[in-house]
Amino acid sequence: MIPLTARLKRVPVVAAANARLKAWMVEQDAARIRRRYSKLARKSGIGVPEGEVLRDALRSRIGVRGTRLGWPRPRGGLHVFLAYSLCNWEAVLPRALAEFGEVSEFEFRSAGFDEASPGWLRERQAMNAALLESFETANRRRPIDVVVGYFSGYTVDPTVLRRMAELGAVTTNFCFDDKVRWPGRVLGGRHTSTAAIADTVDLNLSSDPAAAARYFAHGGLCMFHPEAADERWYRPLEVPFEHDVSFVGACFGWRPRLIDGLRDRGIQVACFGRGWPSGAVANEAMNGIYAHSRVSLGCGGIGYSRDLLCLKGRDFEVPMAGALYLTQDNPELSAVFDVGREILTYRGIDDCASTIREVLADPPRAARIRAAARARCLLDHTYRARWSGVFQKLGALAPSAPARPWTDAADTAGARTWAGGAVAAAAAD
Repeated sequence: MIPLTARLKRVPVVAAANARLKAWMVEQDAARIRRRYSKLARKSGIGVPEGEVLRDALRSRIGVRGTRLGWPRPRGGLHVFLAYSLCNWEAVLPRALAEFGEVSEFEFRSAGFDEASPGWLRERQAMNAALLESFETANRRRPIDVVVGYFSGYTVDPTVLRRMAELGAVTTNFCFDDKVRWPGRVLGGRHTSTAAIADTVDLNLSSDPAAAARYFAHGGLCMFHPEAADERWYRPLEVPFEHDVSFVGACFGWRPRLIDGLRDRGIQVACFGRGWPSGAVANEAMNGIYAHSRVSLGCGGIGYSRDLLCLKGRDFEVPMAGALYLTQDNPELSAVFDVGREILTYRGIDDCASTIREVLADPPRAARIRAAARARCLLDHTYRARWSGVFQKLGALAPSAPARPWTDAADTAGARTWAGGAVAAAAAD
């Protein structure tokens, strides 16, 4: 029997009210966080370390623990300890880090631990013991240079991170979801968010450009670190267009209103994902959907919210695929793309519909945007670029000459060739 709450959510007016309430709640939470940390920043009057100041502060922090023998190392010379929970996209991490050297892994779920289980707080101590044992085993075999963690206070005990540092490793931790629920609830004696470990980690990494002040307020150093995309996975394909517009993502929040609004204006959108008639779509199918679409539509909202925005993995995967990406107008996008030339944005349903009509009517312009998007991603938004920046900021990785340009044709017969940021002629629209 279907629960009453699930049946109610199938009633359109109830579903819409539920979505608006959840959107309001997440927006209020984010506003509370902004007010709290803005007040702390004004009260302290201390500037947050950025750029070269951050680099110097970071190396001073690391330096008090002793000299890092052999640093900086050439690319391929590091020993990285990667600790994470594999749910979906994280499968790319071991391969992404492997080009920097040896990667020793501790993946929570394959080790028998699931932070989503009801009894997690009882299991957490055992997981942390296994995590530290795995680290110590790898470190005895060969000293670990850098820890790359996908942790939160909910998963890792700060004492484990301190022990890793005592044994000579430099610790980093990344988070792509820290605009809300921060510092978070207190469970098991500490905050559930990354705030609980901010001061223990040597370098915190956040996809929120404004996060540094929050981490600094909790005693941590933080670097802007948005998501990236694997150029070997997301790439242009020589296939005919099948959709004028497509959207990949779950059906919830204000997304149905956007899609219905576009359809009411005569624009058909092929939707793929949980909650749409087509159902969930596998990661392996996404690149093909982008390639078959003249326009790939994005939504930048956090949770159910339309107005609280953040950078998302899709913001890099779609352009990396050489697709024309049209997403919500988020000011943070200008930090990573030339908006208007490499990607397009919309402010509302009417603006979205107007932009779609313009690019569908101008295939040469659409082709230029696709080419520029791929070129920018190859230059700035690969995992190589992301982690090179982190390891060089730490002082662990020596600066190196640019990598040999990626050639799509070498990987897939008949694909376009991209060299040095210059893109071969795009396929006919």
